[in-house]
Amino acid sequence: MKKILIVFGLLIGTFAWAEPHSLDVIAQNNSPHPTYPPAQHKSTVDTAVDDVLNLILNQGFAGAIIVVLLGWTWKESKANRATQKEHFEKFVEISQECSGHMAAVSARLENIERELEQAKQLEMITATRKG
Repeated sequence: MKKILIVFGLLIGTFAWAEPHSLDVIAQNNSPHPTYPPAQHKSTVDTAVDDVLNLILNQGFAGAIIVVLLGWTWKESKANRATQKEHFEKFVEISQECSGHMAAVSARLENIERELEQAKQLEMITATRKG
């Protein structure tokens, strides 16, 4: 938890001190007509990976943060899946063990119930003979 807070603190601090680049471009351009970046080429299946890599590299520090967080998330989720699998297996074992114990307790309770019924009947028989 501390690691997550440290990472988010660093991210917030970095973004707080970073200058907005879009304002610099607008301030330097005194032209009443905005200039737009040139049109980009169409993406295909063959260039999809290159396009994604270029997009991340063009983002600079933010792209690096995205890559680091993606790697960290993937690693943590893999560890969590392994832990969940272990815990589920333990749960299944404990559940089976509890089911066995509950069956034994149920059988004992049925035996006790039969003995009580027999004791009641015996008491009723002896009470009617005395009375």
